[in-house]
Amino acid sequence: MIEIKNITYRYDAETDSEGPSPSAPAVDGLSLTINDGETVCIVGHNGSGKSTVAKHINGLLLPTEGDVIVDGMNTRDESSLLEIRKRVGMVFQNPDNQIVTTVVEEDVGFGPENLGVPSEAIWERVDEALELVGMTEYRKSAPHMLSGGQKQRIAIAGMLAMHPKMLVLDEATAMLDPAGRKEVLSIVRRLNKERGMTVIMITQYMEEASECDRMAVMSGGKLFMQGTPSEVFARGDELRSIGLDVPAAVRVCERLRAGGLDIPRLPVTVEEAAETICRLL
Repeated sequence: MIEIKNITYRYDAETDSEGPSPSAPAVDGLSLTINDGETVCIVGHNGSGKSTVAKHINGLLLPTEGDVIVDGMNTRDESSLLEIRKRVGMVFQNPDNQIVTTVVEEDVGFGPENLGVPSEAIWERVDEALELVGMTEYRKSAPHMLSGGQKQRIAIAGMLAMHPKMLVLDEATAMLDPAGRKEVLSIVRRLNKERGMTVIMITQYMEEASECDRMAVMSGGKLFMQGTPSEVFARGDELRSIGLDVPAAVRVCERLRAGGLDIPRLPVTVEEAAETICRLL
């Protein structure tokens, strides 16, 4: 379980050019609980604080005020940071920033090696992780020769080889084309369903959020609303008021409802929308 307890975080404007001024916290009094096995999507416009929250979950950033508790361990406790980072794997927007070797299998084994895992066990983990992301045939390849989606799958494999309990994807699909995005999301869904892995996704793509168990919407460093995708997207006007929107499937059904079609509950995915419309027609 991850417990984010009333955290506030201010960037130092002199050391982080992307952060707001010291008088404006990037995260302001945010509380959020993420249960084991959940998929939670944190959404918000640029500058809303969502990526700052992601970096707090495994102690890359420490809150100016408040606490982040991961499985009972406080990220402020320096003696717990290594264990926290073993449990929480991070995948970032640009996979090139996480690839550190010139051969795929060596890159996937880099994390476990740094953790002191015995050599034989490392290769077992590499085999397992590459199979999970469907990249076994590329194990001897040079990462720089792979597509963006394939590189991101290697970055995920590198995290999986460390046997994390939770996976945080900080806009991990932002630089990918639709096919690459679909590949990565399919892997993440499978890890959650088959392995019970807790997944926290940071994204601006509402279609991605529609398939999560729960959404947390941020604006101005604060938690604006949270709920299931159905509950959140039913408040489309409020989302638009902070510069966000609803998925295309929801927009279509909103218009049909405005035109007089009886749609008591707005569907959130294309499949649900098609089923709802066909049933009504």
